[in-house]
Amino acid sequence: MNEDPSPQRAQRRDKRQATSSEGSSAELAAQFKVYTAMKEAKQAVELEAIKLRKKRESEARELKSAQLETMKNYNYDRDMKTFLKPHDDVPPSMLPIILARKREIANKYG
Repeated sequence: MNEDPSPQRAQRRDKRQATSSEGSSAELAAQFKVYTAMKEAKQAVELEAIKLRKKRESEARELKSAQLETMKNYNYDRDMKTFLKPHDDVPPSMLPIILARKREIANKYG
């Protein structure tokens, strides 16, 4: 028989012993407090972001409605300028086109 014993594998450490350095319950409680504080801070930041986004969307809607109102006023002014412009000195070939446009304007604004 072989007199040289095969080298033995190093024994593994027990896992329970390796994790025994978790700390005391006071340390765990402190870590939990830090975790909850961080979570609350994150929620507060998210809430602020939501409020800011809603405010920006509201301002954008107001600006869009103001721009739309300005555009309507501009179109009205331009149409009234066309409608009130005299057509006495217009070439006869353009008269039906101009009168049709004035009828469209009159129908549009009543």
